[in-house]
Amino acid sequence: MTIKKILASLAITFSLSGCSYLYNTFVYQIDVVQGNYVDDKKLAQVELGMTQQQIVFVLGSPMLIDQFDTSKWYYIRYIKPGGEPIQQSQILLTFDGNKLTSITSDNIDQENPLIKNPKVKKEPNEATQTGDTKFAPTTE
Repeated sequence: MTIKKILASLAITFSLSGCSYLYNTFVYQIDVVQGNYVDDKKLAQVELGMTQQQIVFVLGSPMLIDQFDTSKWYYIRYIKPGGEPIQQSQILLTFDGNKLTSITSDNIDQENPLIKNPKVKKEPNEATQTGDTKFAPTTE
């Protein structure tokens, strides 16, 4: 009787230990996006000497303003696509008074993993170039 209990408890233990693999494989996980997504185009518009109002206009409001030193603004991006590794980046803007004095960023050149099919310009086909329309012959 005790051997049956031991075997049953071992079977339950091994079956439950495999749930984490099954969860990651078969269960749909939502995409978690938090913070500011600042791409290279937006960051290139930011220049030293800009005011805080100009920065908010270009990048949006910061994710975090240091409560002990209000001259530091943090733009933090956290993306966890379902079933994929986490991506996190941070941009630190430092102000002297109302003017931007320094920009520090890490991992800003990462692509947004949530965009599955980036827009690519396609070559126009022959019908659009000549203005002709081509119809398939129909049989009646």
